[in-house]
Amino acid sequence: MPVRAEARAAGRAVSLALLLLLLLPAVPARAPLPPLQPSMPHVCAEQELTLVGRRQPCVQAFSRVVPVWKPGCGPQAWCVGHERRTIYYMGYQQVYAMEARTVFRCCRGWTQQPGEEGCLSPQCSAGLCFNGGHCMPGSAQPCHCPRGFQGPRCQYDVDECRAHNGGCQHRCVNTLGSYLCECKPGFRLHTDGRTCLAINSCALGNGGCQHHCVQLTATRHRCQCRPEFQLQEDGRRCVRRSPCADRNGGCMHTCQVLQGLARCACHVGYQLAADGKACEDVDECAMGLAQCAHGCLNTPGSFKCVCHAGYELGADGRQCYRIEMEIVNSCEAHNGGCSHGCSHTSTGPLCTCPRGYELDADQKTCVDVDDCADSPCCRQVCTNNPGGYECGCYAGYRLSADGCGCVDECASGRGGCEHLCANLPGSFHCSCEAGFRLDEDRRGCSPLQEPTVDLDGRLPFVRPLPHVGVLQDELPLLLQDNYVGADEEEAELRGEHTLVEKFVCLGDSFGHDCSLTCADCRNGGTCLPGLDGCDCPEGWTGLVCNETCPPDTFGKNCSSSCSCQNGGTCDPVTGTCRCPPGVSGTHCEDGCPKGFYGKHCHKKCHCANRGRCHRLYGACLCDPGLYGRFCHLACPPWAFGPGCSEECRCVQPHTRSCDRRDGSCSCKAGFRGERCEAECEPGSFGPRCLQVCSCPPGVACDPANGECQKQCPAGSQGEDCGQECPRGTFGVNCSGSCSCEGAPCHQVTGQCLCPPGRTGEDCGADCPEGRWGLGCQEICAACEHGARCDPETGACLCHPGFVGSRCQDVCPAGWFGPGCQMRCACANDGHCHPATGRCSCAPGWTGLSCQRACDSGHWGPDCRHPCNCSASRGSCDPASGLCLCEAGYTGPRCEQRCPQGHFGPGCEQRCQCQHGAACDHISGACTCPAGWRGTFCERACPAGFFGLDCRSACNCTAGAPCDAADGSCLCPPGRQGPRCAQPCPALTYGHNCSQVCTCFNGASCDPVHGHCHCAPGWTGPTCQQACPAGLYGENCRHSCLCQNGGTCDPVSGQCLCPEGWAGLACENECLPGRFGAGCLHGCSCNGSLCDRHTGLCLCPAGWTGDKCQSPCPRGWFGEACAQRCHCPPGAACHHITGECRCPPGFTGSGCEQACPAGTFGEDCGQMCQCHGKNQACHPATGACACTAGYHGPRCQQRCPPGRYGPGCERLCGCLNGGSCDAATGACRCPAGFLGANCSLTCPQGRSGPNCAHVCRCGQGAPCDPVTGTCICPPGRAGVHCERDCPQDRFGAGCEHACSCRNGGLCHPANGSCSCGLGWTGPRCELACPPGRYGADCHLECSCRNNSTCEPATGACRCGPGFYGQACEHPCPPGFHGAGCQRACMCQHGAPCDSASGQCLCPAGFRGQFCESGCELGSFGEGCRQRCDCQEGAPCDPVTGLCLCPPGRSGATCGLDCRAGHFGPGCVLRCDCGGGADCDPVSGQCHCVDGYTGPTCREGGPPQLPESLFPAQSPAAGLPASARPAPMRSSRAAEP
Repeated sequence: MPVRAEARAAGRAVSLALLLLLLLPAVPARAPLPPLQPSMPHVCAEQELTLVGRRQPCVQAFSRVVPVWKPGCGPQAWCVGHERRTIYYMGYQQVYAMEARTVFRCCRGWTQQPGEEGCLSPQCSAGLCFNGGHCMPGSAQPCHCPRGFQGPRCQYDVDECRAHNGGCQHRCVNTLGSYLCECKPGFRLHTDGRTCLAINSCALGNGGCQHHCVQLTATRHRCQCRPEFQLQEDGRRCVRRSPCADRNGGCMHTCQVLQGLARCACHVGYQLAADGKACEDVDECAMGLAQCAHGCLNTPGSFKCVCHAGYELGADGRQCYRIEMEIVNSCEAHNGGCSHGCSHTSTGPLCTCPRGYELDADQKTCVDVDDCADSPCCRQVCTNNPGGYECGCYAGYRLSADGCGCVDECASGRGGCEHLCANLPGSFHCSCEAGFRLDEDRRGCSPLQEPTVDLDGRLPFVRPLPHVGVLQDELPLLLQDNYVGADEEEAELRGEHTLVEKFVCLGDSFGHDCSLTCADCRNGGTCLPGLDGCDCPEGWTGLVCNETCPPDTFGKNCSSSCSCQNGGTCDPVTGTCRCPPGVSGTHCEDGCPKGFYGKHCHKKCHCANRGRCHRLYGACLCDPGLYGRFCHLACPPWAFGPGCSEECRCVQPHTRSCDRRDGSCSCKAGFRGERCEAECEPGSFGPRCLQVCSCPPGVACDPANGECQKQCPAGSQGEDCGQECPRGTFGVNCSGSCSCEGAPCHQVTGQCLCPPGRTGEDCGADCPEGRWGLGCQEICAACEHGARCDPETGACLCHPGFVGSRCQDVCPAGWFGPGCQMRCACANDGHCHPATGRCSCAPGWTGLSCQRACDSGHWGPDCRHPCNCSASRGSCDPASGLCLCEAGYTGPRCEQRCPQGHFGPGCEQRCQCQHGAACDHISGACTCPAGWRGTFCERACPAGFFGLDCRSACNCTAGAPCDAADGSCLCPPGRQGPRCAQPCPALTYGHNCSQVCTCFNGASCDPVHGHCHCAPGWTGPTCQQACPAGLYGENCRHSCLCQNGGTCDPVSGQCLCPEGWAGLACENECLPGRFGAGCLHGCSCNGSLCDRHTGLCLCPAGWTGDKCQSPCPRGWFGEACAQRCHCPPGAACHHITGECRCPPGFTGSGCEQACPAGTFGEDCGQMCQCHGKNQACHPATGACACTAGYHGPRCQQRCPPGRYGPGCERLCGCLNGGSCDAATGACRCPAGFLGANCSLTCPQGRSGPNCAHVCRCGQGAPCDPVTGTCICPPGRAGVHCERDCPQDRFGAGCEHACSCRNGGLCHPANGSCSCGLGWTGPRCELACPPGRYGADCHLECSCRNNSTCEPATGACRCGPGFYGQACEHPCPPGFHGAGCQRACMCQHGAPCDSASGQCLCPAGFRGQFCESGCELGSFGEGCRQRCDCQEGAPCDPVTGLCLCPPGRSGATCGLDCRAGHFGPGCVLRCDCGGGADCDPVSGQCHCVDGYTGPTCREGGPPQLPESLFPAQSPAAGLPASARPAPMRSSRAAEP
């Protein structure tokens, strides 16, 4: 049975084990490790899944037939029968299951050694220590923690702020692995990182002040505004005081603030009064501002135009129209709003623009375009005008239709020339006939009377005219030297010399006599080079631009012609047409001819003199000078214009008439001016003052008729010469004017009559120094202090500051100025200058009135001396100027810092800095050098940190330390580089890689200790020994496997096979057709074999040559062509068989060639009889057969697909749909396949025909070998699989939608969710359970004190009352709440609950903030206990002890003071004598028996003789010792 076999096998195994135990030598047994218990040190409990095997019982059964005896079997009583019986028995089977059980193991970093009760031996492992801790094998504490961390695995942060506030002066803030100091508001952190320095609050953003910041203390300041400003409620911003806010600045109408001052203004129609505040009405009528056509009525703030009877006011409020003529015209008011043309329509005004304009978007304004910018065809001058442009010409030219034509000045009156006129371009020239010469006016001619110049030959004739250069006078040709003729002498006798003058103006002069210059150009004319005259602006012409344009001309130099129609006149400057009434348009083209109206101008006007009428309505539109319904009335006097609507502005007394059309004034004789407002100037008279008076000198003429007035004697005037000459005139008819500097002159002679103090012919000089009076005859008194005497009165004119008849006295103290009339205003012992009153301030004061103390930078009188103290290091005494140094500075000018080692005020304190640290000269704070830290730089940087304040972390790799000062890495042996990141270069090792390795043959050496690591194939200490034969590889550890004489490479072990052998171990002979070492070479023997060693060809019978390329030579055949042919001469011998004559179908000397095409048979002697194009005959028999690739009766059919060869008998062997060549059977593979029979698919990365196309599928994706289409793996998409699936898609073709929630990322291939921080679950749908955080909630929170952790980052959310990175610290005393940010408000030193902030009042106090003591009669915590004191005595609010009043004692104050005691607590002893008792409350003695005094020790009972009162003395019978002693204290009688 199987059970027995297993038992036998087990028995054999036990026997074998016992035998081995007997045979093996004794091995010392290792001491067993004590089992680990959870109470042992460093023992951790872990859950472990274990495969547990158990024997499980099972009931089994089997059946069998057994013989049984049965009764009643017939004739026999018993017989044997058979019955089936089932037997049951118990079996066992081995059952295995996975069970979780708790096992105890050593915690990470610890191990158990034999005999140890627990895990007491530290053990280092990767990741054992946190936060940069280093594992220290062999030490009791496995991890050596960096500064700032603690715990067995450096997992806890050290709160440096708990000890001495971390060394911080103000506030210490703990951070992970470190801490930092913070300062209170108003302070800044010093460079030591611990000390706090006060900040000058004004230095930070001007203290938040808008204007000035005034520093009060080191941390307090106030804001101050500039004058004329006041501080706002926020205490920072300034707002200007509005002078208009107070009673409107005193203004009557409006008040405006300009440059900080109130400026009054008035409403329209008013003007400011003389006081600058009140407003007066403007009389527009009197000032001519109203411009009313008829009358004007002034109103307050405005005016009103009024019309004469029969007229009414027009729409503009100024013009007056006859009532029957008034027509509603929408263009009347403000031109209908149009900027240019306006036409009245039934729908309102229609704005139009002249040529060159276009309407803007508002349909009212016309926009101009610069036409000159488009280079029009102007030849000389182009001027852009609003609405167009115009061409202009220079002086001397006139504009014509084709440009600028020269003006022929000679055509009009010979240009003013007396004799001859010659026209020149732009000018003209006058000349004289023979016998005359040109006058100086360059126009007239004078006869030659007597020669003033001797004309001899060709001498030049020079005339000294100003601005004129006379070039030469030329004689006619008959005076030339080469002229020979008979008339020469005759000409000389007659004196017929022709004088030709050529005048050239020099410089900028011009004109007929060169007397004009550019300065003579009028009205804005300018000179242009090359022009003989001024270039005139628009509206002017003439040589000097002094003439207005003639009618119908305008523009520059008046060179443009007007184009106004229908009687319009043009403006001489712009050329704009002024249209008559009823006519409009740019050129007055929009209107009917005079006398017609209507749409087509067919209707006749009913106006006098064929006057114009309104184009639509036919109402008469009177021409200027006419009015009336039919324009039949002439304007009344002093009215003019269309409809006589304008009033003449002429001065009527001086005016003869006013033109009815244009209002021009015609002056009376003796008056001139545009309005006849001025008389003729002296010397002229008559109309327009054009006539010159012809009166004797000094006699005036009448300005009207020119009559000479009567000549009066010198000094008089008037009709009867009875009037004296007015002041300032003298002589005949008082025609002379005095020139006496304002002094009178003699009326007859004109001699100046000088007043006192003046002298000279014109009285223009003062009296000489020391003289005064009339004629300067008086002598001045001796004036002192530089005073001078008055030249009129002789009085001394004192300078300011002096007084007295001779200016001999200085102004008394307190007075100054002229006459010492002004009082000084100098304060603080200042003195004022007697002349100017300027204050000379005492030392320490300045200002106009010495009321301002010296600022910090000046001292002395008037603060005129600048302080020599260094800026911001000290200030000087305002009186003496001595420097008062700030803390940290010393020296006469505070220019020196405290010497090294000292600081503070006066540099009196000594520094305590160590290790060469710099000491702040002001505060003494230490500035530690790199590598040190601490308040006094007493501590070195911790490991891993360096630099100033040790705030820089070392950046060294491989755990290398760094220099504490500069952070340079201190590399261990074998490392180098700034971060020790590079190992030693090849063949160097040791500290700083300074030692050179002695390794050869490509070996490397250990960078630490220099041991050589030999390259494969080498061995030995320095790798100079090659591997022995038969060995290879590193350290020659491997044995070669090469056979058949092959040798192996000592480096790789690769076999180098001899010729004729190949294979990894040279175990294979070369295959036929291959030869040489490794069988790498192929035989080139034309299909014959070659020697597998040498490659020599082994030619078959009948062939020879080095490549078996030639048949045997003629006459030879067989193997190696060694046999000689035995054929008759000339007969061919077969080169293989030696047979004579070639077999049919072959030819050649050796029968090696087939019959040529078209022949067959023996010796190819018969011609083929095949006629088909695709047929060939058999070379032996001549039978016709189809060529390869064709079939059919006449071989005209190509082989069907799948067949090829002669007769198409062969089947193609091309696979995968490849087609074969019908002739040769070569396969043509479809796209995606290649190989001889198209059996190979394209290799990975290729596709298309012949697999020539390279796939461009990214991420290693395959492509379809036929089409080249990329087959993207799951998670990739794009034509080239170049991108991942979109964020919310995954799978093949990105066809599946991701189901990740809460920002979880979906794997693009399989769709699995990668949960973000704080989420878990298959679809990131579950938030982290309490106590877990991080990605997929894998990390466990380390928060304490029932705090929760942030599920994303694990940051602890401390509950109220705790703080720290793990909420491990309770709030420090005095703080509570979330983050311990809130300060307790408890009083009397009571603590508060760190969570709620509720004050925990100590015994004796109560209230929300423990601000109240217990009420009388209560005590203890919360004052909940009641005092048990009698008679209303209070108790101690803390302990409840009764505070008994004076005279009471006992626990409840229920006892009176015992005798002889008093006061609080009855602790004071009475001091009463004479048997007196004391008051238990106050201790006052109650005297008896006649004793008095504070202590009852004075006086006593009266002392009487014993003989008188023997029986009454109570002590008479007592012994002497028992008698009372009067002076003994009562205390002596106490028991």
